[in-house]
Amino acid sequence: MLRLAAAAARPASVALAAVLGCGGPAVTRFAGAVAGAGLAALAGLTGLAGCGGPAVTLTVDGDRAVPAELDALCVGVADRDPGGGAFGRTYRLEDRLAGLPQTLVVEAGAASSALAWARGYRGGVPVAHDQAVVSFERDVTLRLDRCPRARAGGIREVAMATAPSGRLVASMGQGGVVVVAIDAAGALVLDARGDALTATPLAVAGATAIAFDADGDCDDDLAVATAGELTIHLRDGLGFTPGPSFLGATAVVAFDADRDGDLDLVAGAGAGLALYRNDGAGTFTPATAAIDHGGAVTAVTALAAGDLDGDGNADLIVGQAGAPPVVLVGDASGAGVLTLAPAIFPPVALTVRELVPADVDGDLDRDLVVVLDGAPARVYINRDGRLEDQSFVRLPQPAPVAAAAAAGDWDADCAPDLILAAPATAALRGGGDGVFTAEQALAAATAAVLADLDDDGAPDLLLAGPDGVRWYRR
Repeated sequence: MLRLAAAAARPASVALAAVLGCGGPAVTRFAGAVAGAGLAALAGLTGLAGCGGPAVTLTVDGDRAVPAELDALCVGVADRDPGGGAFGRTYRLEDRLAGLPQTLVVEAGAASSALAWARGYRGGVPVAHDQAVVSFERDVTLRLDRCPRARAGGIREVAMATAPSGRLVASMGQGGVVVVAIDAAGALVLDARGDALTATPLAVAGATAIAFDADGDCDDDLAVATAGELTIHLRDGLGFTPGPSFLGATAVVAFDADRDGDLDLVAGAGAGLALYRNDGAGTFTPATAAIDHGGAVTAVTALAAGDLDGDGNADLIVGQAGAPPVVLVGDASGAGVLTLAPAIFPPVALTVRELVPADVDGDLDRDLVVVLDGAPARVYINRDGRLEDQSFVRLPQPAPVAAAAAAGDWDADCAPDLILAAPATAALRGGGDGVFTAEQALAAATAAVLADLDDDGAPDLLLAGPDGVRWYRR
């Protein structure tokens, strides 16, 4: 059994272990690394070594090259009992951790089962994730592959719930994946119980929201924005607790701007953009001189991030009203400065509702799906760091006029599919050539998200529309 030792600082030869006292409060200690245990030597869900229970090895593996396709990951393990313990941490894949697989030894303590999940990052934005149930009867492997786990077959509606229809946001953490349905009037936390949807009120409202790991524990917190206030809500089991607040925004995005291993925030409103740097524990500090858009930003409507130019740093994409979208490229030095790159996006005035980065053509760079206000959706393909409008080639014509979009492999063919939420929502099947074909028309919707709501390892689709939220799966 591994011997634990407290430490005041984290030397390179030591790995973090989450240790939860038997019947007592959770504590965090450091444990000497053992052969084959790269991320952490022990994550005890309910106790120290003396608390008993079997131990299994959790392996995080994948076929993505480090660091060219994957440069950081987070791993989380949580008792499936909401009152039990949890472990979560984010790691840069460098030095001793410069590669896959990585392993974590998990001791059961009093837990009968746990949920384990991992998320992989490239250039400061998520690019892969996986989750699995840990029964403590056998070792478990999570895979951050180019081809994610999914399920083939036809689309069927499972259940429906009355819920807000402004936006759907998926959050992974203790208790599994939940989806927050939110609008300016309120919010509900949606979860799956068998083939039914449960809805729990959440005391928050906002015009827009995103899910991201604010405090480095590998579960997805919320950033909820209104014109007057942007507030972080930290995930606590299946619920969320209000945290720090900032000036209001019409759009917000999270990514690792300064390459220090945690996720920063960019908020936008009107002609203004503000970067808030994260200290790794969920405290955000404004970086007033970090963004230089040269006056090109005039009316922010949407924000997204991804490494467009292939230098390993996240770039910021700004959608506007009645003006061309703008791209600000990340600083290769890691200083967290974003500067205007006018040649990346075609200089055509658009009114953007939503920006959805996705690898449409399977060449491992970030393409872009753009949802427009009152005009057909568009697809821009990344050509050596420049975005080229190939909508007429990639989308069925006429392309839908959509309110929102979701992208990801939903049918287990290793090609991203596309959902365009509209009065007749279009489920489009992607092909290996990056061309989308119409598969099925679904219910009217104003928001969409692909998320593993029932925690079975395969993504589901949730659509929010005028009569509530519908849950579809294959």
